[in-house]
Formats: sequence, C-alpha cells, structure tokens
Amino acid sequence: MFAASEGVTSLARAFAHHRLKPGQIQGVNMKTLALLLISVTAFPLFADNVAGHYVLRGVMEVGSELWLKPDGNFEFMLAYGAADYWAKGTWRQEGSDVILHSSGKEEAPFRFLRSEPGKPGRIRVWVIGQNGKGVANIHVHLLAQGEPLEATTTEDGAAVFPDAPKAHAVAFEVRVYELQAGPFDIDPSNKDFYFEINGGAITQVLFQDEHLTFDGSTLLMRHWGADKPMRYEKEE
Repeated sequence: MFAASEGVTSLARAFAHHRLKPGQIQGVNMKTLALLLISVTAFPLFADNVAGHYVLRGVMEVGSELWLKPDGNFEFMLAYGAADYWAKGTWRQEGSDVILHSSGKEEAPFRFLRSEPGKPGRIRVWVIGQNGKGVANIHVHLLAQGEPLEATTTEDGAAVFPDAPKAHAVAFEVRVYELQAGPFDIDPSNKDFYFEINGGAITQVLFQDEHLTFDGSTLLMRHWGADKPMRYEKEE
C-alpha cells in the first residue's frame, strides 16, 4: 500500500524543492504551491478515513465483512447459505478507489493421489482432506461404459459404486459451491482411487487488483457483477 506517511514525505520533498529564499517571491508559481499544500494535508486524512471494518448492507441472505487494516493488509469473508468464502491480502489507494489484491494463488480443487487393487465387485473413490481425513457429501461421477454412475461420499470419504465395466474416469461436484472438477483418468485394473480435496482453493476469493469505490464511509464492490454493486458500510 502507498502509505500516507510516504505520500507526505514525497510531497514535503517537492515542497522543499520550491522553498522560498529572501528575494525570490516574484518567481514562485503560487498555484503549484497551493496544490502541494492541499495534497499534503488532505491525503493523510483520506488514508485514515478508509482503514476500518466494513459490513455488507442491503443484500438478502448474504453476510459479508471487510477489514482494511492500517498496515495495508485486509481480511474478507462472505457467507451465502452453506457456502463460506474468504480472502486475505493487501490493499492500497488510487484516488477515490481502494484496490484489493489477494495473497493466495489459483490452485486445483482436486488432485489424484494414488490407486490400489481393492476388492473385486466394487469400485471406491475416496476424497481426503489436506488433514488426511475423509470428506463427506462430495458428489462423485464414475465414467464407464454406458451412462455415468453417481454416488456421494460418506463420513469416511468413500463413494462406493458397483464394479462397472470399462470404468475410465472420475469427476467431482461440490454443489454448495457450484463447482465441478475433472474428469480424471483412472486405471481400470484397480478398484480403489484416492483424491485430495483442497478446501482453500474452493473457498478463497482471488481478488486481482479489485477496484472498490470509496464514497464517504461506504465501499462499493463489483466483483460479482458490475451492474449489481455490493455496498459495504463502515462500522464506527
């Protein structure tokens, strides 16, 4: 972030460059001096006013908060139904805009871990969290000869299918986040297939120089649609 103190320092240097000495009044551009003085006094006040805690207003069934920290970092959260989103990163000012940039990077929501021979008569697709535990309620699609088969993972993370001839790929669906991933090719000679789910990749919002308009004590976000700005009001 372009800190207020840095702005004051640079402007002060510019002002010092135009410092008057006795007998030099006639050559001074008074308009330049006035603009410099206004910038020095106004910019820090704008920076101080922007930092703070903002809460989304006026959107039914959605809760969201944004923290703009004085050190130039931000935290963001949004909850819609059973879906929770978050972001962390840095923020800066450009004129009347606040610009967010997430610190995370884009990652795949699922990745293949391994396959095992398993037992004949069934096919199991395991979904494991990054903590090593099974993840429930993930919809799994097994692509085989004929129509795809569908099953949902249980508490141990397994989706169980009947042994399907020519099973060749697996796809995933996380309906609460409207996410689809895959298909992933599988070895038809094996029966157990293990995948890891990256929850952070699904729930993190990647702001890439996202411009929010600052208007007094309000921030307008257009990340989810330019025609439907989301209004965040500053909490006192």
